[in-house]
Amino acid sequence: MGQRQNHDYDVSSGFDMQLIGNFLSFASRGDRVGLNQMLRGGISPDVQDYDRRTALHLAASEGHAPIVELLLLYKANVNLIDRWNRTPLTDARLYGHRDICRILEVNGGKDMDDKEFINDQPTLNDQAPMTVRHEPDSNEVIDISELNTDKSSVINPQGVYGESEKVKWRGTWVVKTVIKSQIQHPVKMILSSKDNTLLQELRHPNILQFLGSIVQGEEMILITEYLPKDNLDLILKKKGRLDFPTALRYALDIARGMNYLHKHKPKPIVHNNLDPRNLLQDESGHLKIGEYWVQMLYEQIQPNQDACMSPTSHLQFHSFISCF
Repeated sequence: MGQRQNHDYDVSSGFDMQLIGNFLSFASRGDRVGLNQMLRGGISPDVQDYDRRTALHLAASEGHAPIVELLLLYKANVNLIDRWNRTPLTDARLYGHRDICRILEVNGGKDMDDKEFINDQPTLNDQAPMTVRHEPDSNEVIDISELNTDKSSVINPQGVYGESEKVKWRGTWVVKTVIKSQIQHPVKMILSSKDNTLLQELRHPNILQFLGSIVQGEEMILITEYLPKDNLDLILKKKGRLDFPTALRYALDIARGMNYLHKHKPKPIVHNNLDPRNLLQDESGHLKIGEYWVQMLYEQIQPNQDACMSPTSHLQFHSFISCF
């Protein structure tokens, strides 16, 4: 990677680089729900990494037309130039994504082959860094009347606890899961917390995006992003033993998600029930971890049990690992 051309141009100045990294990762992987959630939260669509790559550059390179359209809807700058003097249109052409080329061209996109466009570009000293609005996420209160169940359908379980149903919320497909007041995990646990503020702050490409919740008597309805593909349990039943590259990719996805949860400050988030049924595949074929909220919402009725991993959990874990 080349040296920065101008040391005064620091794209990270004033930014939360972890926030930017998550945003760009969503764009690269085609995660429309995660990206839309961050855009609604106030992040600029034009934030850049150290190589001045934007979400539009990454989506154009990877061929994610819906992401390109979403970013343009939020008025993303279609002609920002990265470290290698490439625009999003340059990348789309380079990787042969003709549909994205047409979208960008209609919206004023230019290619670096356009000499007139090159001559009009400002130098690095003239470019103003993008900004991110830093505001704490609000505790999203979802009104049950906002859930459109006209075309709802029961879907493959997105975990071990509760039935999953695909519904529409504010025009977007989401998953509605009703969790009970008591569960077996493997010891009996009771629903003890109904505050989802922390859950809504969690952002990572390898964990299922939590959107909000509805308290309904002793039960609780969780609203999460909708992933159209199967969970790992169903994938293994269909395919059998995974080939090595796929198994390695899945293992890295799980490790990255768990590492994010374990490094959470001030207290690490312990999953304690990793299961093929709560490992969900997104549109790009990567895995996301679900049900990480169980330990945050429930408490054990028998506190003398091993808090880290019971013998049953050990068996589940080793059974899961053997799938690879």
